[in-house]
Formats: sequence, C-alpha cells, structure tokens
Amino acid sequence: MQDHQKLNRQKWQGQADWYAIPAEENWKTANAKWGIWGIPEEDLNLLPDDLTGKSCLEIGCGAAYVSAWMARRGGSVVGIDPTPNQLSTATRLEAQYQTGIHLVEGFGESLPFRDATFDFAISEYGAALWADPYQWIPEAARVLKSNGVLVLMVDHLLAFVTAHTDEEIGQTRVLHRSYFDSYRMRWSEEDGIEFHLTHGDWIDLFRENGFEIMKLQELAAPECATSRYKFSDAEWSKLWPSEEIWTVRKT
Repeated sequence: MQDHQKLNRQKWQGQADWYAIPAEENWKTANAKWGIWGIPEEDLNLLPDDLTGKSCLEIGCGAAYVSAWMARRGGSVVGIDPTPNQLSTATRLEAQYQTGIHLVEGFGESLPFRDATFDFAISEYGAALWADPYQWIPEAARVLKSNGVLVLMVDHLLAFVTAHTDEEIGQTRVLHRSYFDSYRMRWSEEDGIEFHLTHGDWIDLFRENGFEIMKLQELAAPECATSRYKFSDAEWSKLWPSEEIWTVRKT
C-alpha cells in the first residue's frame, strides 16, 4: 500500500459516519444531484438517461449512491472503494434498496478488473481527488471498452489555490499557494493527501491514455446555494468556479 493510500483510507475510515447522513438521503431518490452544491442532474447531464445493458463502474464510490443512481437507470454497476467503513454504509443501504450493485474493496490505482470490461465509469470526488491521477487514469483507460466514457468531478484548481489554510475561512480573493505546485497536497497532519492537476496537465494525461475530451464544465454555485461543508463559500463560488467536471471518451 502506498503512503497516500494508507493515509486516505485512515481519513475516510474516521469520516464515514459523517458522510453516511447525506448518503442516506441520496440513496432514497433516483434524482441525482452533484457535488458541493447538490446541482441537479438535469442541469449537468453526467449520466446517460438509459444504461440498460451497460456495464458501469464508480471509482472511489464511498457510500455508493452514485452507483445506485446508475443501477436505477438500468446499468450493471460495480462500485469500488478502499475504505471498509464507507463500504459498510454502502452495503447496508444496498440491502435496504436492493438496486443490484456489486461492491468491491480496492484502490483506483490498481483496479481488479479485466481489460475492456466497462462501458461507463465515473468518479465524483472519490478517486478524482484522493487517488494519484497518473496511476488511476491509466487504470480507468485500461478497464474501459473502446468508446467507453469516463466522467470525473473534482474541486476546481482556482478554488484550491485560493482556499485559506483555516477551513472555517474557506475560499478567499487571495492566492494562497502556487498554481503550478498543486499536484500533491496535505492540509494537516490529521488529513489525507489530495491530488490536483492544472487543466493543461489533465489534457495531456487524458490524451496520453487514449481519451478524447468531450466536455469540461466549470461550475458556479446556484443562486440559493447552501452547503454542509465549512470550506465552501457560496458567495465566492457565484463569482469563480468551485468545481469542474471532465467528460472524456476512450478512442
């Protein structure tokens, strides 16, 4: 196990109960909503309307509500996550709602699946923030079929470089760290390790792994936005992008 994997598993083991609360709400509905601000699926169109006959993968699934949304659209779904406590929440909710998803314990950097297995893969934060992109993107490319689609959602790099080290303050109008030294970040000794890439580095990485870029969405907070996360500043996020979504296709 790599050092960041050990630290991140430890972090999410401790935070699983706190994340179980929104997970339970998301499992109740087939109406997907995304990210910090809970933006509705109809505004972003991240999931195909009909996944019948499609093999789907959520990488870094946590409590697996995204997996449940895909299953309710007809997909044959696997959710993978390295955190036993998160998977325990997912297992409990799957037993309650019986969507048919299959849960696997493992890391995004070493997916335990055969080549060309999946038609569609997604990571809402999960691997997109907590796995090394230079390892998990090649793995995602490997397990996707030709023309398979990968969607990843993560915080925008501008939100990262303007975030105060005090979580209570959140985003500011001041740059606190280098745009070009953002790859690997640990906020404190109690935290895990995040990974951030510039847009240019994302583009290079996708192309190196045989992906065609279909769309980049840079998200603002909705007008009446609220968030349970202390670091989120709705007024800041109405002026600058707080999150980004990449949609790419394996060629």
